[in-house]
Amino acid sequence: MKLYGSTTSPYVRRLRVWLEDVPHEFINIDIFSEEGRVLLKSINPAMKVPMLVDDWQAVFDSRVIFNYLNNKLEKEVTTLDDENAITLINAANDSYVELLLLSRSGIDTQQDLLFFNLQRERIESTLHVLEEQLKLGAFQYWHFPAICLYCLVDWVMFRRLNDFAKYPEIQAFHEQHQYRKILKATDPRL
Repeated sequence: MKLYGSTTSPYVRRLRVWLEDVPHEFINIDIFSEEGRVLLKSINPAMKVPMLVDDWQAVFDSRVIFNYLNNKLEKEVTTLDDENAITLINAANDSYVELLLLSRSGIDTQQDLLFFNLQRERIESTLHVLEEQLKLGAFQYWHFPAICLYCLVDWVMFRRLNDFAKYPEIQAFHEQHQYRKILKATDPRL
């Protein structure tokens, strides 16, 4: 089983963390290099990471990969609340990624324009709900939704997109888990 991705992707990292005790090969690729683009396209026409190749089966998208492997490995049970939490985390993560890519393309994402406003609104709304869920005891178990949340928060901090000062529960969650061995081993700052 081969997991393809970049060490800085929060979507790849969540799978690397979740697969901590599962034998697999991680193949780090530079998704912006010509060679990396060719490899991406040869496996996944959407040219996005993560990608999993399990024997002959190629699987795309972190959520689909998780569902595929979780079904195969029977590793954990996910509830509808878990699925909704992952959807919220993915929504915030997608918005942050879009804003980062636009900023790296030389576009001022602080402009008062519909696209930027919608992304900021989605992030704010999602973080507020995640903060409230943490207050209610959600994410108390180290399972895929909690891993996804940690990887989002840590990636946002790594990219300096938010300091989470307005979200003390999110900060406390991050601090609680940051010393896990697998999180240190998959730190995008390395």
